[in-house]
Amino acid sequence: MCPLQISPLEFADRPAVEALLDLVFGRDRRDRSSYHLRAGNPPRPELSFAARMDGRLVGSVQQTPVAVGDKGSRALLLGPLAVEPALRGQGIGRALLRHSLDAARAAGWLHVFLVGERDYYAPLGFGPAAAAGVRVAGEPADRVHHMALAPDIPPPCGELGPWLQPRSGGDTGAAR
Repeated sequence: MCPLQISPLEFADRPAVEALLDLVFGRDRRDRSSYHLRAGNPPRPELSFAARMDGRLVGSVQQTPVAVGDKGSRALLLGPLAVEPALRGQGIGRALLRHSLDAARAAGWLHVFLVGERDYYAPLGFGPAAAAGVRVAGEPADRVHHMALAPDIPPPCGELGPWLQPRSGGDTGAAR
């Protein structure tokens, strides 16, 4: 088997990513709460990556800004993270996750949230978002997770919601 290559997601990857996401999560995936949080807000290109083997897309990860609580503090929502089912268990998802989290940390983001399986994400450093006072409407608390990218800064509290991009220029998108 050829080595895994991780590179930025490109616009040309979109059809392959959509097909992979349909395969992994089903065609009804857009009805889920995490998709509602991303509505109208594209993922950050500098935080979205593809995993390739022999030039073929076998995995992808994306991160999208979200608002937290009444103050609208910014954070990231990681996902979807997907790996071709036949290749699961080979570390592709973990490699994509680490690569994307390192990029978010380097870009100055402070907190990442996600909706997913505790058994997968807890060993990778994610803890329960409820412990930080964060929730997602329509999701059980045990499926919402948090990771601090800057450990000395407490996470914002409240419900995750869509992040509305500012209409004027000058905003870098990094959390403050």
